[in-house]
Amino acid sequence: MPQSPPDVLVLAAHPPEFVGLRAHLGDSLSGSLRGLSVIAKTIGVGMAVSGAGTANRLMQLSPRAVILLGSCGIYPSPGDYRPLDMVVPRSCHLFDPSVAAGKAEFPDPMQTALDTHPALSAGLLAAAGPRSHGARVATTLAITTDDTVARAVHPATGFDAENLELFPVAVACKAADIPFAAVLGVTNMVGSTGRVDWRQFQRDAAVGSAEVFLNWVFSGASGLPSGPLRTS
Repeated sequence: MPQSPPDVLVLAAHPPEFVGLRAHLGDSLSGSLRGLSVIAKTIGVGMAVSGAGTANRLMQLSPRAVILLGSCGIYPSPGDYRPLDMVVPRSCHLFDPSVAAGKAEFPDPMQTALDTHPALSAGLLAAAGPRSHGARVATTLAITTDDTVARAVHPATGFDAENLELFPVAVACKAADIPFAAVLGVTNMVGSTGRVDWRQFQRDAAVGSAEVFLNWVFSGASGLPSGPLRTS
């Protein structure tokens, strides 16, 4: 029997990002939360696969809205960020340090920036609590590990954080005309110590991003596009 379209499709790069949802959705990562049908699916790690993974999930499930859960690194900046803060992207940007350095360029017809769904993002930000930030988030092909490069990003672009999947997921949702937002737990400062810090904070960041999503659902899912709620 074909699966009914969910109200919310929750996406993540890989299974560890769903650690905070399993107690509520079970091992199937599918169920009803406060009258909303919710399904969680993985899409693959990194820009090269996450867009295609998202497009495949959208084609299979046709959700009312999509929310990406994950983690991010913060670029060195004057902003008041610390590990396990929550970032709700207001916009997502394709980014290559070579372009910022004037050594490469994106061709003019190429889309390199997208806004997330304003109402969904506002609802998630309200559910995220005091240690949360609306932000401009860059998606890179690879993790930035050089401290000099990392320090140059925010002054040159205004980008606050780095995540490997956000932009292609946003592109796939836009192509399907499906509202999209994200919640990313801060794990590290971008640069040479990023991977060590990511390993330390990734699990708690995943739990935190799931808690924001659950707070949003149980407080009324503010910003979710209108549609029939399911009671089963």
